[in-house]
Amino acid sequence: MHTVDVISEALVSWSLHQRDAPISARERLAAYAPRAVKRGAFTLVTCHRVEVFACLPASVEPHTWLCGTVEASDVPLGAAVVRTDAAAVLHLFRLAAGLDSAIAGERQILGQLRRAYAGRGTPLPSMLSAAVERALHHGRLLRAQSSLGSVTRSIGSLAVDDLLRDLAEPTRATVLVVGAGEVGKLAVRALRRRVGRILVVSLSGGSAERAAADAGGEAVALADIGQAIDAADAVISAADTRGTVLTADLLTARVAARPLVVVDIAMPRSVAADARLLDGLRYRTVDDLGSETRVSPEVIVACEEACRAAAAKFIDESTARDAAPVIAALQARADDLRRRKLDRALAKLGHLNQRDRDVVAGLAQALARGLLHEPTAALRTKPSRAGAACDLFGIEP
Repeated sequence: MHTVDVISEALVSWSLHQRDAPISARERLAAYAPRAVKRGAFTLVTCHRVEVFACLPASVEPHTWLCGTVEASDVPLGAAVVRTDAAAVLHLFRLAAGLDSAIAGERQILGQLRRAYAGRGTPLPSMLSAAVERALHHGRLLRAQSSLGSVTRSIGSLAVDDLLRDLAEPTRATVLVVGAGEVGKLAVRALRRRVGRILVVSLSGGSAERAAADAGGEAVALADIGQAIDAADAVISAADTRGTVLTADLLTARVAARPLVVVDIAMPRSVAADARLLDGLRYRTVDDLGSETRVSPEVIVACEEACRAAAAKFIDESTARDAAPVIAALQARADDLRRRKLDRALAKLGHLNQRDRDVVAGLAQALARGLLHEPTAALRTKPSRAGAACDLFGIEP
């Protein structure tokens, strides 16, 4: 019996999104995401979402795998949206295009996805790696070929809009931005010419100077953050860190003097839990900022259709590759059977001359090819039938 390796793994995704799960739940899953990475998963953590992608054997139940990987009872995995196979691939393509973002078509998600993929610590299964690379390529293509490329708004823009609504005189206000990573820089740019003074504190050296210079602001040393908070009328925290930055000790005296607006768009949150409850602190998170769409409905519909078509093409190509070993094994089995039957027949037809023997051999070859034509064509067009073909033709997976 011929044997062949049949791919029996499924692409699975788990999503904790702002729409479905509070930030507290997303923070807890994000904290345990590295455990999934060690088991060959790909993870993405942003302000609005925690995504886990993995390739699992068909016999493994997705929820059981994630629970066993995270091994933490305080993570509400029941809130995760689970997608498999085609749905998981489509989700990845929509994610890269920005169609699943709070700001439809926002460009930051593409960069976040690219950096997460480039910075992965362990190799990914080939199918998962190919899916991420294709999604990144298609996301760039959509931005180049549609008005998604004109979307410049960001989560930083939403944070600034929200903050300005709480300031009586924005053009005379001082706003402190904590964090000069990508999101912090976007917030600084969104503040430009909209407030009186911009202060920028970075957690990593010279990036504050660069971010502040772009908007005519002032860089502040991390050691002087207390003085900056005292001077500020509002704070946007976009600290790219895994720890608390704004503590009750830093904020208590300031809010006792006058109200302070703090918009915390870090993930996990950078304002300490006890500090969030201080009297005089108007505290909001990314979950309070809402969403927006500035791209026409027609463009969104066209981009959604493009994602569906690109995802379907990727799935067809992947499954075709999966069917190739089955087709090869089927052809090898047929050729082996043809040779054995032909040798047996020719042994009984010793009176034939060479020309006649060649005719018989050609007939056997034509019959074998003819019988295999429809099964192989069917496998190429619908590779999902590979398992059935193995059963039907006695190919051992």
